[in-house]
Amino acid sequence: MNNFERNSVFAPHLLARVKALDMAAEAHSLLKGDADVEISGVSHSEQTFACGPHTAKTVTIEILDDYGAELLGRDIGSYITIELPAMQTAGTGDLLQAVGQQIAQTICRLLPPNIPTTQPILLVGLGNLQTTADAIGPRVISHIQPTNHIFRPDFATDIRPVAALSPGVVGNTGIETADLIKDVCSRLDPAAVIAIDALAAGKIANVLGSIQICDTGIRPGSGVQNHRKAINQDYLGVPVLAIGIPTVVQATAIIHEVVQLCQNHPPKLDARQIIHQMLADFEQPPVLTPKEADELIPLASRIIAAGLTMALHPAADKNNYADYMQGV
Repeated sequence: MNNFERNSVFAPHLLARVKALDMAAEAHSLLKGDADVEISGVSHSEQTFACGPHTAKTVTIEILDDYGAELLGRDIGSYITIELPAMQTAGTGDLLQAVGQQIAQTICRLLPPNIPTTQPILLVGLGNLQTTADAIGPRVISHIQPTNHIFRPDFATDIRPVAALSPGVVGNTGIETADLIKDVCSRLDPAAVIAIDALAAGKIANVLGSIQICDTGIRPGSGVQNHRKAINQDYLGVPVLAIGIPTVVQATAIIHEVVQLCQNHPPKLDARQIIHQMLADFEQPPVLTPKEADELIPLASRIIAAGLTMALHPAADKNNYADYMQGV
């Protein structure tokens, strides 16, 4: 079966929806669930882990070839989603330790092997600190303890040289964020860049409910239709990992869920026409964030920072990670 024949299994409007999603696990679930077929060029696996009294899950999507990349609308690589237990009810210590460990293990798995502990890692917190839903990147950086400026080779059994950057957004700086990061890379010569950013969910239930880590970089603003220059290895010249957590959901996704429910009862409605009519006055599709974001985003930033700290510093573990962080 050639690519044209395989593509014909999936409706064009479905492929468009899939490619608009930030989360690879959502994209895979939507595509596979709608057509009820295995997706060629993509592998999928799941694993559970304990998080205090709760059970959490990791979902791994591996895009293996160009066909899988074409279908899911993202680059060949690994996309690991750590699904969180209810953040409102799980203990903070459980989340920081258990989820932080999962983040650390994933980062170590995706980083290039055998990176010298004397070579720096650059952490970049993308987003706008003044906007709650877009503040996850800078908030994570606020908990990172930079060590690049104090590092000596005899410290290598304890800490790694880590540099931390919050470059702001192009609307405030007038400079493409990717260009700022590239300039820093040219001076720092890092072994890798790890970018942290807010994402957009495809379903209401997934907002602040999972963390995605991938080894293909990121395009800031893609989830809210504000596409900026990609931050990836092709552009920066070093491996780029991206960590994201959905903090908003597109209004189109909410309306689509509602209209799909309506379509289950006669008379059926044309979901796509209704969505476009309702949002016709907006230049870009609006996004929504839950009222709990003011409490959950600071917690999520600490979880991600804890995971980064455990992954990067040789002596940091689940028991002492706070000693290697700021503001915990």
